[in-house]
Amino acid sequence: MGINDITKSKNEWDKVKENNYDLKSLNSKNRVIISDFLKDFELGINTPPKKRGVRKPGTLLKLRCFLVSLDRHFPNKAFIDLTKEDVHLLCDGMFQGGIKTFNGKIYKDVGEVVKNLKTFFRWAKRSSNINESIVEDLSAASYKRSKPAWTYLEHADIKKLIDSANATYKPLMVFLYDSGLRPEEAIRIQVSDFKFSSDGPAILNIPEIRENGMRVSKTFERTIKLMNSSKQIKSYIELNGLKSNDLLIQKRRLMFNRYLKRLALKLFGNVKTKARGEIKDINMYAFRHWSSIYWLDRYKTNKDLMYKMGWKNENKILYYSEFLGRRDKIDDEDMLTIEDKNKYEKNIEKLRKQETKNLELLKKLSSITQVLLKTAMEDKNTKENLKKQLIEIFPEGVEANLLKVTSLLH
Repeated sequence: MGINDITKSKNEWDKVKENNYDLKSLNSKNRVIISDFLKDFELGINTPPKKRGVRKPGTLLKLRCFLVSLDRHFPNKAFIDLTKEDVHLLCDGMFQGGIKTFNGKIYKDVGEVVKNLKTFFRWAKRSSNINESIVEDLSAASYKRSKPAWTYLEHADIKKLIDSANATYKPLMVFLYDSGLRPEEAIRIQVSDFKFSSDGPAILNIPEIRENGMRVSKTFERTIKLMNSSKQIKSYIELNGLKSNDLLIQKRRLMFNRYLKRLALKLFGNVKTKARGEIKDINMYAFRHWSSIYWLDRYKTNKDLMYKMGWKNENKILYYSEFLGRRDKIDDEDMLTIEDKNKYEKNIEKLRKQETKNLELLKKLSSITQVLLKTAMEDKNTKENLKKQLIEIFPEGVEANLLKVTSLLH
């Protein structure tokens, strides 16, 4: 398995291309337009204005699969002959459950179908295959279902799951829980991305794109601390004799998910969890959910948590906060108006300046007192001079207390 083809997408895509995109069973007109579309997107031609550039094998395979499915839904009609009504009825049918997947299941994310329809038909318009786009009135938000279900476990059960894992998977599970990486990021992490320390947590650099063109981070490059998994990962690397350019996770994602499922079912049985996902649905991505929850209250600011998790906005933080039923934390301090806050801040600053001035005055008092102790107490002139100095150096308001001190000089 090449370092650039962890998911084997490139090999699969090469085989599909060698077989003329494997479109023999499709409408003849659709075969031509699908081929042209895939060729353009592989080269980065006629791509969306907001997202220029070539498309990777994984994306191309997904788009091809979608278009093959689209042909199945319209067996007697070429894509260039479809109407607005056709695509709207298709999406509505999928959303209502009347139109199902090839396996006879309900479409979980019709919004993704809308996205793919727009990608293809806007390309068709840009490349002059059609005169008018038929997808401009489609909205992914109109077909939004409830948030996806996932397998939720309490921290104690997560610990039980990890502790029960074998020596191969245990340190990797600790790493996933600690780092919160997306699975597609985790399987691309190399040994060289770690910086270990003898007296602190390991530092993990998650590149956005490597020099060889392989994308690692889905969003942006970031460097995070591994607060709970440093020792386990270091030992795992040493025990397995992994070299600098080796991948940390040597197991394929499918195998990893199968192991998790078997272990979780053995420990907990197949029950439905708080996030509506069942134990049998557990996978590597569950660790990212669990990690998000674990670090939610441990980071002081949303910005810091967003950086660690690789989020570009606060939507995920709001989702997990809502999921956990966080209480309303507003208090009287939050209700202060801007004018009130400015007023209080000015008063505080004034008090700080006065405090600094008083400290300087106390230093002078200490100095005078030292002189007093060294001066003969019988010397009346010296005592009178000291009293005057003490009174003079203190501001109004402090004088009353000062008189108590100077009374000792009588």
